[in-house]
Amino acid sequence: MKYLAILAAGTVALGVAACGGGGSSPSADAELNCRSIDFIVPYAPGGGSDRQVRRMQPHLEEALGTKINVNYMEGGDGAIGWQALAGKKPDGCTVSNVVAPNIMLLTSSGQNVGFTAEDFEYLGWSETTPNVLAVAADSPYKTIDEFVAAAKANPGKLTVAGVGEVGELLTAETQNSTGTKISYVPVSGGVGAIVPDILGGHVDAGTIGAAHVAESEGRLRALAMTGTEKLESLPDVPTYEEAGYGPATLGTAWGVIAPSGTPEAIVKTWNEAIADAVAKEKQQIIEAGLIPLEQDVDEARDYVQKMTDALTAARETVEN
Repeated sequence: MKYLAILAAGTVALGVAACGGGGSSPSADAELNCRSIDFIVPYAPGGGSDRQVRRMQPHLEEALGTKINVNYMEGGDGAIGWQALAGKKPDGCTVSNVVAPNIMLLTSSGQNVGFTAEDFEYLGWSETTPNVLAVAADSPYKTIDEFVAAAKANPGKLTVAGVGEVGELLTAETQNSTGTKISYVPVSGGVGAIVPDILGGHVDAGTIGAAHVAESEGRLRALAMTGTEKLESLPDVPTYEEAGYGPATLGTAWGVIAPSGTPEAIVKTWNEAIADAVAKEKQQIIEAGLIPLEQDVDEARDYVQKMTDALTAARETVEN
């Protein structure tokens, strides 16, 4: 699988990205001055990225003193939106949300996607969540054990949907953990496009963020989750290891990025606005099946490497 051979170059690039480009700008003391802000969402409406922006939007508008226009630019596992952002003026007036490990896979794969990880300044990460293997509420599979038994009885016949290479890696991690062979179905447009496929019976399951199950109003059922800690919002869902299977570690995190060269003062202004939004939405974030992240500028940059390490661990689990 092509995603298993691309670590070294991506880690170097992401290390540069974690250092950020804002501090090197000759206009480092510039202040944020936008008639309005264009906030790119590089995935389809209704997914985790859309929900992140909509949750923070009123608080960001209040903190930044200007209106935010949400601009959906879906496609290419986020590449279309991030490519557009890379070419924008680094004045803090155009930003995008960013999803890890999605951007890490894109920018470390060796493919020409029109940007690299160091083309962005990481303004802040707002939330993270484990990933889950989810089925429709009326699925015949009520537990992870039932799903695994069916997969072992019918090798390669059960289908699991996911987003691009991230979904492919998650599916491989699930197979490795459970000792099964399942068929991966890539879906473009983000989780907002996966959920209808699960509910419509077009696939047997999907690998999605736990938050989507918590917010599904009973339409989805999570069978198992990655990581080592259970979520308050999904207390009955075991981790893979808790259910008696091998480790599965890869989670998902959402943040906000700007073009490289964004002045340090603007980076700090955005960082503080994001932290304010997270603080005000903290309980709602928890109830939505997410873990709130509260970070200063340096912590936000360091988090890039932390997520890279999680991706590395997931790859090593699959390889072994």
